[in-house]
Amino acid sequence: MSLDLSALTPNDAVAALRSYPRRFRSALAPIDDDESIEETAHQMGPDGRSAVEIAADASRSWTVLLQGLRTAARGGSGPLHRGVLDAGERTFDAPVNESVASVLDQIDDGAEALAAEITSIDRDGWQHEVPVTGGGSVKAMDLVREAVRVGHDDLVAMERTLAAVRP
Repeated sequence: MSLDLSALTPNDAVAALRSYPRRFRSALAPIDDDESIEETAHQMGPDGRSAVEIAADASRSWTVLLQGLRTAARGGSGPLHRGVLDAGERTFDAPVNESVASVLDQIDDGAEALAAEITSIDRDGWQHEVPVTGGGSVKAMDLVREAVRVGHDDLVAMERTLAAVRP
């Protein structure tokens, strides 16, 4: 079942984005002094990704979306990378060798940067349409919906992976 974000408002998105750091942290590192967290978080799940990779991909996706949002909100001309709306076009080749704490810090920073950008957009900024490579166009709210969807979907995927690899 897909997440319905059609009625999402900018304020709803800010609240959701600001909740993700706590939710990712709660799922990924529920007990701060548990030494097995690093090992568990880096263990490959059934889909071939570790929980830490899924969280890092959420953060990296938010970076792509933030850049697109800044362009759209300021009336930039684009075109934006196709990955702003197509998760399949977002591929990150660099392996994730970072610690759980480092990836969670990236989640914190990415969520807050998006939330801050959303709160800074004026009425006109929501109306601009920016072309996307390969055809089509997006508005700022399309990118905001995608950012919330990324957080939700990657949190669910991360929780599934952790459930599969935890002893």
